[in-house]
Amino acid sequence: MGPRPESEWCPSPNFHQGRSKAISCVVIHATATNEIDSPKNWLCDPDSKVSAHYLIGKTGVAFHLVHESDTAWHAGVSSWGGQENVNDFGVGIELVNDNTGSDPYPEDQLKACAELVKCICSDYSINPENVIGHLDIAPGRKTDPAGFPWDDFRSRLGG
Repeated sequence: MGPRPESEWCPSPNFHQGRSKAISCVVIHATATNEIDSPKNWLCDPDSKVSAHYLIGKTGVAFHLVHESDTAWHAGVSSWGGQENVNDFGVGIELVNDNTGSDPYPEDQLKACAELVKCICSDYSINPENVIGHLDIAPGRKTDPAGFPWDDFRSRLGG
């Protein structure tokens, strides 16, 4: 596995050790808040029963919460590419954003996320078309990341 952009290790207890399927997608989420401490604490709280592999703030600061080789609990009831339970084969990245569709994703955040996603896609041979939003894997149940600039973001990935 290649080196990842700088992030602070902040381990979440909310994961299953190992994977039951090969990693084949990256799921972008939005936290539904504009500050980083609350979602970081929630994703690391054993009572929340949720996590993600990474959390990226608006300034580009990143936290690594669950090893990619382990199964984070970010997708919930979900499917992608004909497979159920995206947690089993997806890497989850939470972006600090209020998820209203009108809250912009700042350049520093987009840059940090794109650098991380490029590394993940390279290591696991993931096509940029399989970098998706939570709303794509749980349609009708989730709306995040609302207002995310997908065309610009995918151009940063080379796809």
